[in-house]
Amino acid sequence: MVDVAHRQDLGAEPENRSLRQRVGGDIETVGVDPVPENQRTMTPGKLFIVWLMASASATTPLIGLLLFHYGLTYLIAAIVVAWVIGFVPAGLFSEMGRQVPLSALVVSRKTFGWDGSLLFSALFSVVNLGWFGLNTDVGASILSSITHSSSYLWDVVIGGVQVVLVLFGMKWLERFYRYTIGILIVCYLALTIYLITHYTLHYPRQTQAMNWGTALTTVLTFSLLAWTYKLSTTSRFAVPSAKTKGTKASFFLLPSIGIMTSVLVMGVLGAYSEQATGNWNIALLGAHISGWGAVAAIGASLAVIHTNAMNLYPSTVDLLVVLNNVHKKMRWEQPLATVILGAGGTLLAIAGILSHVSTLLDDAGDLIIPFTFVMLVDWIYVQKRRTPADAFFVHPAAFESRFALSAIGAVLIGFVLAFWGNDFLPSFFYNTLPLAVVAAIVSAIVYGLAATIWPLPRALAVTAPASL
Repeated sequence: MVDVAHRQDLGAEPENRSLRQRVGGDIETVGVDPVPENQRTMTPGKLFIVWLMASASATTPLIGLLLFHYGLTYLIAAIVVAWVIGFVPAGLFSEMGRQVPLSALVVSRKTFGWDGSLLFSALFSVVNLGWFGLNTDVGASILSSITHSSSYLWDVVIGGVQVVLVLFGMKWLERFYRYTIGILIVCYLALTIYLITHYTLHYPRQTQAMNWGTALTTVLTFSLLAWTYKLSTTSRFAVPSAKTKGTKASFFLLPSIGIMTSVLVMGVLGAYSEQATGNWNIALLGAHISGWGAVAAIGASLAVIHTNAMNLYPSTVDLLVVLNNVHKKMRWEQPLATVILGAGGTLLAIAGILSHVSTLLDDAGDLIIPFTFVMLVDWIYVQKRRTPADAFFVHPAAFESRFALSAIGAVLIGFVLAFWGNDFLPSFFYNTLPLAVVAAIVSAIVYGLAATIWPLPRALAVTAPASL
């Protein structure tokens, strides 16, 4: 069981503390525990800014290149339709964190079993680490181009800054996002002005027949549905749903709107940059601008830190789920995991993770999206959103409670469909529809049917309403 008294003490602010005590006290150590009530204060506006900035990476304009051949009109349409497809799952995960203040991978213990969730936690920790390395590499390439210095040096600098930020957890990350949003907007506005005034811009025209299935899958796996299961990791710090008398549209919608607003704006900039300069990475224009222009490009690198914080932070929590499955939680486990993963991600950046971006995007989404949909079916249909927080920390003994084969099997079915579906499904399912979502819906249906006819093990069943 979770040490409730210890949880209530977290976040306390003793008087007359030394500087060392204050700094140490601000380092986040909540780990996988339920977030204490006094830390659950984030508003819808703060959630919006967190996810707007997390999605506004220097890498995000890449979507402009990936969909460039469909033309700007279809690029915008694909982003809007992708939000329509994904805002409900995203909203449900956002509300999940307000209903039970735990990260999704802890909640998944009831869905996939104790050891089943361990497998997914380990895998997703690696995936997030890959994204961390990818974005660090992009930021380092920008600064290296501006300063004409080694990108390896900047990999280390950017990686180190991000580790320090994540050490202080969501409280300070939210403040960092809020106070730097203006800098980011000014920087990209400066780069846009330079692009308009120094290059000949033409409306990016369609050069290839629109393939809605491919376009939507690309956008969703690149953005919204790749982020969705992480939303509860942030919203567990938001105002509890009990205090707002249930689901609120603002908490439900604003995280996904923040994510897709960044994708839309950055995608358009990336498309115009690709058309005018032959390079989607608009931030690299800073290398050609003297004075304040270089500062603008450095500010754009700030976007890398915004996004990477929300790659390293969930990666740390996912790793802690793995560790908590095999031994009792230790107080300084979270900061130690952050340092280890940050160092690992920096090494990936130095190794050149950027060259493997397509494989990283496609393969991760093929598993993450079915996982997300199966979790939602379990949370809403099976658990009925009633599981108390402490129930997720009861270590089961029986095999069927450690591995929920119906849920794991449903995800694997979805992965097979998403990964190999192009080889045997009718073309409608991948040329017109987003195959990753089709596969996830099949996974959800399979699990829903299994949960109806296959009684839950006692350790996974809900026995009491949540006391939030």
